[in-house]
Amino acid sequence: MAKNYRELSPKDIEELTEIYQRRFQGETIVSICKELGVDRRTYYRKKEHPQWKKIEKELTDKLIDNAYDEIMQTVVQKAIGGSHNFAKLYMDVTGKIKLTREVREDYENRRNAGSTSPMDLEQLRALVEQDKIRRIK
Repeated sequence: MAKNYRELSPKDIEELTEIYQRRFQGETIVSICKELGVDRRTYYRKKEHPQWKKIEKELTDKLIDNAYDEIMQTVVQKAIGGSHNFAKLYMDVTGKIKLTREVREDYENRRNAGSTSPMDLEQLRALVEQDKIRRIK
């Protein structure tokens, strides 16, 4: 049986938003609710409201969008620092990594075409030039 919810008031939305943001920063529900004077049971009841669920999703999407650049900076720094896992993650996220299956198919296609080199010389030269340009920057 579906519940009939009354519309959340602007004050309810403001409180829930503050609690959400402070929770995201690592504070506990207990301490936040106590400081704001909101009963925890009331918070948990309002948190299940369909109107809040929609607002919460929008807030989460916004936080993720804002955090993307910071996350990518961390990934790049760790990759440059020598972390194989972070280098692989960076290459995967940016679409610069080939799957093992793709590498094998490429190798087989070249082998069947009579080429024993894994790359054409032109491709290799282009990659070297790109690397030089990146190092200069």
